Amino acid sequence: MKEIIINGLFIILAIIAVAISAKAIVRLAKLNRRFNTAIVLIPLYKKSKWPIIGVIFIAICLFVDIIVMLRFKYYIPCIAVAIALLSLMALFIAMISTKSAVLDSGIAVPYRFIEWATFYDYSIIDGNSIFFCGDEQGFDTVSSATSKLRFDEANLDKLTFILNKYKSHK
Repeated sequence: MKEIIINGLFIILAIIAVAISAKAIVRLAKLNRRFNTAIVLIPLYKKSKWPIIGVIFIAICLFVDIIVMLRFKYYIPCIAVAIALLSLMALFIAMISTKSAVLDSGIAVPYRFIEWATFYDYSIIDGNSIFFCGDEQGFDTVSSATSKLRFDEANLDKLTFILNKYKSHK
């Protein structure tokens, strides 16, 4: 009976992981479609390498999971963990494939889109790095401020002109 409960819990874990990953991947696909249908004014580049490190770590965990499954014959729990790891890996790959840019319709930042109507302010640091925020709470809130993005310094004047034109905090 104990084994059935444990196997059931692992299966539920795999289903939850697949559902959460699928929902996030669908949102990222919508963001990519929005990016692909818009006109890119200034491309932006992510500075973080954590999703790539995450994919490598998940691949190592998957390898260890397969070894545990073959060695100890825990088929159902190990297959459920493998499914959860594969769905998480697919999510990280989708995160890596998202693009960022200042578009004609708004700003595509990592994992979300800021429309011009909700764009509040920005901050340029180090000459080629920028933060954006989408509400009046500014850079103090995690939900509104973005991660640091890079841009080509040759586009600095064009970028500041476009952002100053649309920002609601003047």
